[in-house]
Amino acid sequence: YVYEEKTGRWYARFTYTDNGGKRHNVKRRVQSKSQGNEVLKQLIREFDKGGGEQIEASRIDFNHLCDFYEKHYLMDAKYVNNRKVAGLRSASGVRGYVKVFREHFGRQRLKDITYEHLRTFRNERLCSSTHQSKQRSLATVNRELAYLRRLFNIAERNGWVSKNPFKKGDALIHTSDEVKRERILTPAEERNLLSHCTGRRMHLKPLIIAAIDTGCRQGELFKLLWSDIDFATGVITIRAFNTKTMRERSVSLTNRLRAELVTLVTRETKPNDLGFGIKSDVRGAFRRTCEKTGLVGLRFHDLRHTHATRLDGLGFSLAKIGGQLGHTVVQTTLRYVNRDMTAVQQIGIELDRFNANAGTK
Repeated sequence: YVYEEKTGRWYARFTYTDNGGKRHNVKRRVQSKSQGNEVLKQLIREFDKGGGEQIEASRIDFNHLCDFYEKHYLMDAKYVNNRKVAGLRSASGVRGYVKVFREHFGRQRLKDITYEHLRTFRNERLCSSTHQSKQRSLATVNRELAYLRRLFNIAERNGWVSKNPFKKGDALIHTSDEVKRERILTPAEERNLLSHCTGRRMHLKPLIIAAIDTGCRQGELFKLLWSDIDFATGVITIRAFNTKTMRERSVSLTNRLRAELVTLVTRETKPNDLGFGIKSDVRGAFRRTCEKTGLVGLRFHDLRHTHATRLDGLGFSLAKIGGQLGHTVVQTTLRYVNRDMTAVQQIGIELDRFNANAGTK
């Protein structure tokens, strides 16, 4: 029923008894009697559709969804037999995403969040700058949207929304529009970079050589143990536990990498010790070294691109390059093979040679 209190406030009230015999009173504040009648009809429709749970779900706000996600999903990864069985490998980063989501949607009821709200959030994030006062990249916003979509999938599965609002319009995540990283190191730039890995930055040299010669990710190199390195066979094993795709793979040990690793071995070295002995991030030291050598904008991950591009130049197939990098999809490998100016010029040289031999010059 709809009623007016002595204070002049109008309310719509709906009472029901659950399967356990417990009586529930649902009360909604409204602006007028006519609005109260409409709200009451909506409450009855919700009850007819899904009972008391449906009515309660209609009151759940976005903060409640975040609380649920943090409690049941947002935890550090847990492993059994080197396989992830729960949690996230990048939990700390996702916590930052959830904080952003809370600031934008907060106490807004889940059922009231529409596709247009999501589109507005996306546009605002693209127009905002990072904490370093730089333009936020499309790739970053796409990652945020992917986790936001995940939250609404959970809400849909629990019956808190009838349909994920991401499904009610055109795709909001466009990975194909992301700016492709095309920075690779030339041999001359590599020599210059390594020549500056001295003194306090000496620890960077074997790490940089390993990244260029194996194509391993930074995290994979940090977690490499001496027991993973077989000097006899010249093979390094990247354990599934330490890879992004949770697939074990092997990479070759080049002569110069072998020489660098040998210098790190001491009498106290144990099989389960870290190969490079680095437990913290090296982004700061790497960035400062690049700035000192004039390699502005070079990222450590670009060394992985450099490795893939060199293998392509040596004539290795995309399948073999993908296997070396630990990719499961060829399209991913294609993003890592970048052509430098030498590669572009080489095509012209080879075509000139063909035309000359064919007599079509």
